[in-house]
Amino acid sequence: MPSYHDLTSMVRGNSPGHLPAIWDFFPCHVRAVGGVANFLDYYFDVDTKLDAQLKLQELIPEALILPGVFPDLGVVVEASAFGGQILWFEDGAPFIGEVIHSPRDIDTLKPPKPGLAGLMPLQLTQRETMRKRLKEQGREMEHWAMSMGPAEVAGLLMGYQNYYVAMYDDPKRVTCLMSLVTEFIIDWLRKQEEAIGGAEIICIADHVCNQVTPAQLREFILPHMKAIFSSFPNAAKIYHNEGHHSEDHIDQVLAFGADLWHFGSDVHDLSDLYRKIEDRIVLFGGLNPLGAMRLGTPDQVREESRLAIDAARGRRILFSTGTGTTPETTLENLRAMVEAAVFN
Repeated sequence: MPSYHDLTSMVRGNSPGHLPAIWDFFPCHVRAVGGVANFLDYYFDVDTKLDAQLKLQELIPEALILPGVFPDLGVVVEASAFGGQILWFEDGAPFIGEVIHSPRDIDTLKPPKPGLAGLMPLQLTQRETMRKRLKEQGREMEHWAMSMGPAEVAGLLMGYQNYYVAMYDDPKRVTCLMSLVTEFIIDWLRKQEEAIGGAEIICIADHVCNQVTPAQLREFILPHMKAIFSSFPNAAKIYHNEGHHSEDHIDQVLAFGADLWHFGSDVHDLSDLYRKIEDRIVLFGGLNPLGAMRLGTPDQVREESRLAIDAARGRRILFSTGTGTTPETTLENLRAMVEAAVFN
């Protein structure tokens, strides 16, 4: 079974090659592991969560499962520390309501205590419980730390539409909010590092970066992404965003300081993207999650995978869907993708 060591070796080295991987954020692979009748059981029952994550590893041992075993609570953990009503669903991921109703509210916003606010204590507690369960099996938990990115958190706090409008109407307050959130994220990642004894991999997921103009990305987001990634020089760093990026956006992504980009393989042609990035970042993806992987046959998945691997020949790639998969994706199609990577 591939490990984090294999990933960091590929990132730190210069030798071309492809490593098969599967992104296991729930509910991407709910069908592949046999289904989960009630999503609340997954999010709140540690044993249900652990069983689902371990089952995916057992079913496809040839792939690196990222993050692997982890206290998955969706994308609302960081925003929850600032307050806001969290809505949970029996058949969907959680949602959080906005807490900043006017840019003026930013003036009195206080940074929460990392690890002690919102869902953070639950995440840390679940992680420790999962670590103990694995230790009983003679296994070590992966050293993974993650946060939603500064613009993503700001968008959740304000409501995305209000956040985008405030970039035009109240840029100074938006800049203040981004600085506050960025410092909070860095402290939260350090809290996670402390809990796990150091992070081998740090992931920042921010889906806002490609949804603003290049000028707005440069003014409001780029300095803060650089600050976060530069704070953890020893970890392999992943930027997760499956949206379409213009050439100007890509130039700034390359300046973030990430080692890998988990990119949208349905919106970016692999050969064209390699031309733009050269060898300045390792791509994570390659296979369209909405193509044969979603509704096609295993043979069709193998063929699409082979073509993508051929396009990446001579480069480093963490070969996977870019980004996750849809919940209806079958185990057979996931296996076909991994088999194509192993045998090509």
